[in-house]
Amino acid sequence: MLVNNIPVELKQRKQWVLWKLEQRREGDKATKVPYNLDGERASTTNPEHWSTFEEAMEAYKQKSEVMSGIGYVFAANDPFTGIDIDHCVVKGKIKEDVKEIILNFNSYTERSQSKNGIHVIIKGRVPGERNRTGIFEMYDQERFFVVTGDHVKGSPLTIEERQQELNMLYDRLFPKQNDLIKNNSELPVQDDEVIIELARKAKNGDRFERLYSGKWSSYNSQSEAEQALCNMLAFYTKNPEQIDRLFRNSGLMRDKWEREDYCQRTISKALEGVVVAYKQPINKTQFNNNISQRNEFDESDFDFIFDPKPEFDGKLGEPALHGLAGDIVRFIDPHTEADPAAVLINFITMFGNMVGDGPHFVVSGGKHRMRLFAVLVGATFRGKKGTSLDPVLKLMNAADVEFNTRKKSGLSSGEGLIYSVRDQVIESRPVVEGKGKDKKSTGEYEEVITDSGVEDKRLLVVESEFGSVLNVLRRDGNTLSAIIRNAWDGNGEIRTLTKNPMQASNSHISILGHITPEELRKLLTGNEIHNGFVNRFLWLYVQQSKSLPSGGEFHKLDVGPIVDRIKEACDYAMNEMPVDNNGDPLPMERNEAANKLWERIYEPLQRDASGIIGASTSRVIPYVMRLACIYALLDMSNVVRVEHLKAALAVWDYCYKSVAFIFGEQELTNDPIISKILSRLKEKSEGLTLTDINDLFKGTVKSDELQGAIKKMQDNGLITVKTIPGRGRPKRLIELSQSSEIA
Repeated sequence: MLVNNIPVELKQRKQWVLWKLEQRREGDKATKVPYNLDGERASTTNPEHWSTFEEAMEAYKQKSEVMSGIGYVFAANDPFTGIDIDHCVVKGKIKEDVKEIILNFNSYTERSQSKNGIHVIIKGRVPGERNRTGIFEMYDQERFFVVTGDHVKGSPLTIEERQQELNMLYDRLFPKQNDLIKNNSELPVQDDEVIIELARKAKNGDRFERLYSGKWSSYNSQSEAEQALCNMLAFYTKNPEQIDRLFRNSGLMRDKWEREDYCQRTISKALEGVVVAYKQPINKTQFNNNISQRNEFDESDFDFIFDPKPEFDGKLGEPALHGLAGDIVRFIDPHTEADPAAVLINFITMFGNMVGDGPHFVVSGGKHRMRLFAVLVGATFRGKKGTSLDPVLKLMNAADVEFNTRKKSGLSSGEGLIYSVRDQVIESRPVVEGKGKDKKSTGEYEEVITDSGVEDKRLLVVESEFGSVLNVLRRDGNTLSAIIRNAWDGNGEIRTLTKNPMQASNSHISILGHITPEELRKLLTGNEIHNGFVNRFLWLYVQQSKSLPSGGEFHKLDVGPIVDRIKEACDYAMNEMPVDNNGDPLPMERNEAANKLWERIYEPLQRDASGIIGASTSRVIPYVMRLACIYALLDMSNVVRVEHLKAALAVWDYCYKSVAFIFGEQELTNDPIISKILSRLKEKSEGLTLTDINDLFKGTVKSDELQGAIKKMQDNGLITVKTIPGRGRPKRLIELSQSSEIA
C-alpha cells in the first residue's frame, strides 16, 4: 500500500475500515468484507463502525496477517463518489476507452487491489438510482472502496469536482429510454414471428436474413453488424425487451450481449435512429390474412431506418510505413498522441517540398513534381492535428537550417501566394542626365531591378485554420482557388491577369491544412467540389492514437542519425539524380515489376465514384505516382519499384476511406430523409417541387428537417435547385445534378 499517494481529503475523514477476502457462502466467489478495529464485521451504513485513517492504518499493521488492507466508506455527508472499473487493465496496460474516461475525469485515480481494475474518486453525486452495469460501478454512499494508493501516473493526486463529467458517464452507461418508448401504448403490438417475417419480406430482406442467421462478414466488425440488426428490428417494435428477445434468438447472439451496458446502448441507438415506424396495426392472424390477399409487400412500407454514423475504421496499411518514412513515424510515434497517418503525411509533404522541382515524372507529356497538398481532418482536440506537426518540423529544421524560413501561413489571396515566391521584376526605364531643371532623357533605356523577387521558390504553407482559407474562396473576385490549382499543376508558372500582373516561375509550393469535419462540410461549396480545387488535395481523417498524460519524451531523443538519413535522401534528390545532356534531371520511371503492377491496378484504381466522393478522388493517377516517387527518393532511387508503388497505394487507400467518411455518400445516404428524396429523384427525371417532397413523407417529417436535407444535398453537389417564375409565388424545382447522382 502506497500510503503517501492517498489524497489528504480522504485521510481527514473518520470513514475508514479494515477488510479481508472471504467466502460468505460455500461455492461463492471470494468477496471483500469490511471489518472494524475490533475485528468484527463492519456496516457501511453505521458510522460507529468506522475509524480515522491513522487508527485504521495502525490496526492493519497489527493484524496484517489476518486483514488484507484498509478501505474508505462513502457516505451521504461527504462530497465524494467512487467509480470502480473492473477488468480494464490487460498486461499492465489500461484499455484505451478507459484511458479516455480517466482523462475526462482528471481526478485522483488508482489501480485496484487486483491490479486488473481502476478506481476513480471525484467530487459529485451519482445522478440516478442505478449504480452498476457491466464492468462499471459507481457509489456515493453505503459502500466502501479498497484503497491502495497505487496511483495512476498522469492523473492528479487530488480529488476534483466533476459532477458534469459524472452525469455524462452515467447517461452513457444507463441510457434513458427513447421518447418513442414512452408512447408504447399507442403503437401496434406485433408477434415475434410476424416481425421476423415482415423483415424478411422487406426490400432489404436479404440483408436482414444474413444478419439474423449470424453472417456479418460484410461489416467491419460484429458490433457494427449487431447494431444494424437492432436498427432493423427497431422499425417494427419500440419495445426494448422485444428487441432484446428477438436479438437473442439470432445467429449474432454472443457473450458480449450479456453485458448490460452494451445491450442497452445498442438498443438505445437503434431506437434513436428510427425516423419512420411501421404503422400497420397487425397481429399474427391479420398478417396471415394479408399474406393470402397479396403476394408481396409494398416496398414503400419498409423505407425506414438509418444506421447510426459509425466511427472511422480506416487503418494505415503497413506498406505505407516503408523505408525512411516508416522509420520516422515509428521514431516519433511513442512520444506523440497524434495519428500515425498525420505524422506520415506531414513528413512526406515536407520532404516533397524540400527536394524542390527537379525530381519529376511524366504523364501524357505533363511533368508532375513532388508537390503534395494535404489537409488533416479531425476533432478540435481529439484529432491531435497540431501535435502531429511539431516533431516532424523539428527533424526537418535540423536537416535544413533554412527550412523554417520557407514555411508560411495566412493564405488570403492568390496575389499573396504568388508574392511569397514572386519572380524578380525588371523594368526598362529611360536614362536621364543632369539634375534639377537640367535633367533630361538621353534617349536610351536601361534595365532596372525594381523587385529582387524570391530566389528560392520552395514554399511550405501550413494552415492550422484551413476553414479561413475556404471562407476566402467564397469572396467574389478572389483568385486564391485558381492560383492554388495552378500551383499544383505543371511547371509552377503562376500569375495574375490584372492591370499590374504578378507572376512566379518554377514555384514549388506544398500545402498542409487542419480543419474539423463539421467546419469542412459547412464551408466547402459545390463550386470547390467540382472545379478541381478539392481533388488537388489529399484529405486524411485523423484521430488521437493514444493517451500520454505526461507527454512524450521526443525532446530527449538523439535525432542525429535519422536527421542524417533525411539529409542524405534530400541531397540525392537534389544533386545526384541522373540528368540529360542539358544537365536537367531525367524523369523518374517505374521498373518492369512496378509497371506490371501498375497495368493491373490502373483501371480498378479509377473507381467509378460519383458525387463528392468521385470529385474529391479523381486525380488518383497522378497522386499515386507523386507519392510513389517520394517513397523512391527516400530510398535514394530514381526508379519506382513495387514497394514504392504499394506504399503509395496504401496512403491513397487511407485517403479514399477518409473522403468517404468525411464527406460523402456514407453520411448522406445514411440520412433516411436524403436517401428517400434521392430515390424519388432518380424515378422523376423532371425533378420534384417542394410540394412533391412534402407529399413524399406524408407529413411524417417536419418542414425545417426537409429544408435542412435539401440544403445539405445542395451543399454537397448532389442536387440543383431551380426557381421557376409563374403566377403568384415562384416554384422551386429540385433536380439531380448530372455529375453527382448517387448510385
